[in-house]
Amino acid sequence: MLELSLMKNDGEVMTLTCHDEDKDTFHAATLSLGALGIIISVKLQCEPAFRLQQVSYAATLQDASIPLVYSRICH
Repeated sequence: MLELSLMKNDGEVMTLTCHDEDKDTFHAATLSLGALGIIISVKLQCEPAFRLQQVSYAATLQDASIPLVYSRICH
């Protein structure tokens, strides 16, 4: 998401972008579920199509975890 416009409870329309100095407000608005206002428009950046491949395998907890984290949990 590059930009969004939202209407606050007092009727003011705010336009926030990911390039603003106050990026915290932009990120909060993207996750606010309407708590900061009603989202009235969104500008998205599209990416070219790509393929993903999933590789699954079984591993023990010790083999799959970072040694430092494992040592904190188990010792």
